[in-house]
Amino acid sequence: AGGLLPPALAQQPLAEILRRPVPVGNGSAELGELFRAEGESGDGTIVFEFEARTKRGREPSNSRFPTPFCPGPVRGIGRGLASGTIVVRGSAGAELGAGMTGGTIDVEGDVGDYAGAEMRGGLIRVRGSAGRSLGAAYPGGRLGMREGVILVEGSAGNEAGLAMRRGLIAVSGAAGDDLGHGMVAGSIFAFGSVGRRAGAGMKRGTLALLGAEEFEPLPTFAASGRYRPPVLTIYLRRLRDWGFPVPEAAFSGLPERYNGDRVENGQGEILVRRRPG
Repeated sequence: AGGLLPPALAQQPLAEILRRPVPVGNGSAELGELFRAEGESGDGTIVFEFEARTKRGREPSNSRFPTPFCPGPVRGIGRGLASGTIVVRGSAGAELGAGMTGGTIDVEGDVGDYAGAEMRGGLIRVRGSAGRSLGAAYPGGRLGMREGVILVEGSAGNEAGLAMRRGLIAVSGAAGDDLGHGMVAGSIFAFGSVGRRAGAGMKRGTLALLGAEEFEPLPTFAASGRYRPPVLTIYLRRLRDWGFPVPEAAFSGLPERYNGDRVENGQGEILVRRRPG
């Protein structure tokens, strides 16, 4: 779906939009062969609506945390978005919102791998779960997410926030292995279980793990007591303003604080609030 963006389709008649070529496998097809279109092209909003899929893809075998595997049929929805709104009624494939610089994407289902990869602005809201490499750098890339906000109300796969430079990622459910691996800066909030090696190689930034019962930091992180920075409450209130499900318990208590990663002379921090019992 690369190129199917509100500014690119503005003021074009529907007949012309439906003749646009789009890649399908190793070939191509006209958009009208795949979608039915209706509405006004100049209102700044595109809605993708897919039939409900009753069979979910298999789960990744290298993670202890279940996330969808290639849940949607269309890749690259909102890739490079700079302005406007995209709504997905159903699930989206890989690279949703990758490289976007502005605008809003709202997905009512799940998303595939590399959602928000290397994004530089805008807001992505996923009502379901996300695959691997959420807001991450592409293989060989130096920097992942550089600005913007990603909100996932379900779980997320491995390597969320890989090489993140700035911005905010929030995951309501479980997060897989290597959360925030190689972070340069930015903030990641996780409210469920977290996999192995969280924060490995981070230089700066904050991992706020606010529901990790069994989390154990890497030995290259130093415990530095209990601390609740005032900005934590500001972030949590802002998440609630966006309609993100923040549990009331997250607003209280003194999280454990760890500094690192010392193998990178890191000045990052991991804040851990463990659920009682």
